[in-house]
Order: sequence, then structure tokens, then C-alpha cells
Amino acid sequence: MKYHYQFVSKTIVRIELIPEDQKETALIKTLSSSAENDPNLKELFKKGFEAYDPKAELTKLKFMNFPSVALCSYASATEPINQLHREE
Repeated sequence: MKYHYQFVSKTIVRIELIPEDQKETALIKTLSSSAENDPNLKELFKKGFEAYDPKAELTKLKFMNFPSVALCSYASATEPINQLHREE
């Protein structure tokens, strides 16, 4: 599966699933008749998101074109505050 990314904001990215072969095309077709909270569908977007930003955490999916395009909200990983203000 290929993924197309489009930056939306500092906490949202648009991800499109792009099937690369007939097996993946069939998978997307099967998922189109499932619910938006299908664990297999969520896993596909999670996998694509991890390639986009492996240090951030995917928090929400909002489908624009079910099941292949979604707005993915995320939280960026940050350093603990005590390390940011360390005195030497």
C-alpha cells in the first residue's frame, strides 16, 4: 500500500490509501462495506501515519472519502519539561 500525505495543520494530516496491486484494491473494496471503526482499516491508517511521523501518536480519524481518505489528528511527542529547563 502506498500513502499520499497532505499537511493540513500542525496537528492534522490528510492521508490517502493508494492500493498497489489487485489484492490491496480488493481489500479497500471489502473495507468500503465495513464500519469506520473497523480495526483493519484503522491499522492501515496507523501504519501509513507511522511512516509520516514515527514520533507522534495518531489520535483520531475523520473520513473524507470512506474508506480511502481520512483526516488524521495526532499529538506530537515532546520532551519532558524538566529536561527543557535544565541548568548547568
